[in-house]
Amino acid sequence: MQVCQNLSEEFPPVMTISFYDKGELSSGFHGWRVVVTIRGKRYQKYFSARRPNARIPQELWNQYQETRARYYEARWVARSAALKYLNFINTNHPNTRPHRGVGFQGITLGIDEGKQSGTEQCFFSVNDRRGASKFFINEQYTLSRAWENAVSHWGEVFDVRKKDIEERLKRIPSPEQFKALRKYMNQHEGRDLSASVLHHVFAERRADLEKQKRNKKTDAPFSDEDLIAMQANLAREISQYQK
Repeated sequence: MQVCQNLSEEFPPVMTISFYDKGELSSGFHGWRVVVTIRGKRYQKYFSARRPNARIPQELWNQYQETRARYYEARWVARSAALKYLNFINTNHPNTRPHRGVGFQGITLGIDEGKQSGTEQCFFSVNDRRGASKFFINEQYTLSRAWENAVSHWGEVFDVRKKDIEERLKRIPSPEQFKALRKYMNQHEGRDLSASVLHHVFAERRADLEKQKRNKKTDAPFSDEDLIAMQANLAREISQYQK
């Protein structure tokens, strides 16, 4: 698995390998002890330097057991990285502020002034350690287009697997999420955001509704009045032709 090097981890794993010589421990054990602590849970394993029989050279056995200890540690490092990655792409960060999460880490919703427009706009923020990249929703970039750009950039920044990027491209946040964010910011964060800030967020939905209305009118069956008018016109055309 490709591991995201830029992912933040709330509980970094703690791993140690210790060697105990003969007589160092009261239990009589001598060899390697591996201790791994991941998310508060402790795992440990012992690899004894005591040979199973005298035919095996001590130096060879020591090398074998130390290699096993290193492999055990490496396996838990890999498992920790896998858990860290899955947590990153499937859950909001614990510090995500209300109504800003999108279901995975690295992208949040926001409402703020655009650098060029100077007006308050809705946007998606890709939050990298080097700073945030904002993808605004406006007359140039629709909700779905801004989301596509944000997720694509997110995938590059955090080294996310292609199939996971494609899956999250389908999870376009609804306009209602920005509506809820505006309400929360006005009520709890001292903002005074007008409803017009949501204009471009709902643009695609308005366009879809207009399209549905047009299609409905086109596909609607003829009314009785339409049929009577058509019949009268047809009769008039036949009468003119017969003359």
